[in-house]
Amino acid sequence: MKKMLFVSLAAMSAAAGAYAQKKVNFGLKGGLNISNNDARFDNFRPGAYAGGFTEIKLNKHWAVQPELVYYRNQNPGQYYTTPDDHVAQAKRKEDYISIPLMVKYYAKPKLYVEAGPEVNYLIDAKEDIYGDTHSIIGHYNRLNVSGSLGIGYQLPRGFGVNARYSLGVQTRENATFYNNTGKVGITYTFEGK
Repeated sequence: MKKMLFVSLAAMSAAAGAYAQKKVNFGLKGGLNISNNDARFDNFRPGAYAGGFTEIKLNKHWAVQPELVYYRNQNPGQYYTTPDDHVAQAKRKEDYISIPLMVKYYAKPKLYVEAGPEVNYLIDAKEDIYGDTHSIIGHYNRLNVSGSLGIGYQLPRGFGVNARYSLGVQTRENATFYNNTGKVGITYTFEGK
């Protein structure tokens, strides 16, 4: 009886493992990150992003995709007066670790739309004023939340393209600035056997 139970459990485990391999895919992603710190669409600055993801297919139309992504925002900072009496604007660089949790709907076998929350953790923030760079991380709420919408298409051989916009729903600093980003990039999926 014990031997039969062991064989049954081993067979179920092997079947579950085979099923999980077909339904779980890992991948890498990266590309262009554009950011601004308000809801206007006229003040975006370029940066970059890179990270990894796990896609968990629930059925042929639905999937859940947790991610771990590093990205850099570059935003204009405060205005200041230069030593030669010109008015200039500081440049800010902000580095984040982001954990999006996207729900994906495959409208076609390769075309999907996605939506979900992102939790962003600020790991560094610097401002450059006339060549003098200093840390401004103390002026920020280091943890902020965004809501994200996106679209993507899976290409042959594991490659794909993806575009996503994330709108900050929580202030980013001790002021009314939000962490708004658009991301356009490529993905590579290591598909399960």
